[in-house]
Amino acid sequence: MWEVLAIVGGAALALVALRDIFDTLFHPHGRGIVSERLIRAIWRVTRRVAGANHRVLSFAGPVSFFAVILAWSTLVILGFAVMLWPHFPNDYVVAEGAGRDGGIGDALYLSMVNLTSLGYGDIVPAATGLRYLGPLETLIGLGLLTASISWILILYRVLSDSRTLSDEIALLSETEREADVRLSQMAPQAAAATLSDITSRLITVRDDLAHSPIAYYFHPRQRRHAIPAVLPGLIEVVDDCSEAETPAELRFQAEMLRRAISRLLETVNTEFLRAPACGSAEILAAYQGDHGWSAERTPDT
Repeated sequence: MWEVLAIVGGAALALVALRDIFDTLFHPHGRGIVSERLIRAIWRVTRRVAGANHRVLSFAGPVSFFAVILAWSTLVILGFAVMLWPHFPNDYVVAEGAGRDGGIGDALYLSMVNLTSLGYGDIVPAATGLRYLGPLETLIGLGLLTASISWILILYRVLSDSRTLSDEIALLSETEREADVRLSQMAPQAAAATLSDITSRLITVRDDLAHSPIAYYFHPRQRRHAIPAVLPGLIEVVDDCSEAETPAELRFQAEMLRRAISRLLETVNTEFLRAPACGSAEILAAYQGDHGWSAERTPDT
């Protein structure tokens, strides 16, 4: 009876990890039960500790990433260790002088060795059924390593796209403000093309947040690289291009961009802020507050 309970319990732990890996990395919504709660908890703690210190807050994302990988590995190791534990020491051959105790310590050790595919050979299963658990855990470990590397590559692209767009929006706002040259004064086709490009890339950022929600918690240290910090300037540009005297082509593209901004904010509210239904201005203020960016323009920190 004890062996059956250990197998069921251990298998459940391993399956929780596998399901969370699948939901986080391969499901369209990119949310696992374990990973989402862990990431949110780390973000809340970091926000409380960091305050307005953006340098400290920038560690929330990387710490969350490694914490999730560690949590997955721990669940798999514990799961297989629980399944192996009842069979110690009778169903294993232990090398002479290995100094093993034949208990839970051995089970955890063997599970870690199997996951990392080290294969020391100091503890060898003698029972036929147990011989398959080691290779199975090794396959899971190799899959976890591959998935982690893929996750890093995906995040690099997502963060690069977001920060590049944010920097471009900041440059557009600065040029209008400091050079006293407005986008609405350009040739309508050129101005509309600029807004169209920003619209497409903003939609991409919105989709990336929905599919890779951990990207929300990778906080940039500089204001110009933060989407919530530069959106007010972009909204000013959109308002200026929406004036009645501007050409219809430019007004149409400005309206499309306005809707893209609104949908981005709706996604942020639904997926991360989870505040009561409110307008775009209130969501933007909450978005800025969650990342520690004030509504006023201030020098980069």
